[in-house]
Amino acid sequence: MPFILLSAAIVLLDQAVKALITHRLVMVGASVPFLPGLLRLTLVHNFGASWGMLSGRTTFLLILTAIVCLALITVLLLEKPIDGFLGRLSLSFILGGAVGNALDRFTQGYVVDMFETEFMSFPVFNVADCFITVGAVLLCIYIILEEKKEKRKRQEASRLRWERSRTAAWQEAQRREELKREFDDHDDGAPG
Repeated sequence: MPFILLSAAIVLLDQAVKALITHRLVMVGASVPFLPGLLRLTLVHNFGASWGMLSGRTTFLLILTAIVCLALITVLLLEKPIDGFLGRLSLSFILGGAVGNALDRFTQGYVVDMFETEFMSFPVFNVADCFITVGAVLLCIYIILEEKKEKRKRQEASRLRWERSRTAAWQEAQRREELKREFDDHDDGAPG
């Protein structure tokens, strides 16, 4: 449940920043310095997905976003398959960002973007995009770490099976040796 609340806080932050920027930079394309040399605030209405892809396909994007969000909520509410803190944090970030952008699409037909990089040519993005990106990176890290953990578990299980089989073979050899001694002792005492 705390991860769902984190997603909700991300949506609120995203919507608050978008409202502030829309109020301050009334005209689309209006731009002001924010972090000189790094970022400018530039009001953009994005009618597509990332970097304007699928422009004009608002209904399709809303349906796709709804499906992804429902899947993420389901995974967050169930304890599996992603139960680690990092995995659940990453899904919370992605969910919060996806819902933030979906709200724009649903209420306005476009997503409000505002951060423009000055040090390189890059599409204008928003707070939700930042959380989606960071969430995706964290999810990749989580998957890599989980795969390493699973590999160690498999190796340990394999080592334990090998040790058990070796121990079982040694015990069987000991049992046979003892039976042989008993048989030999019995033969030595037999009348001949």
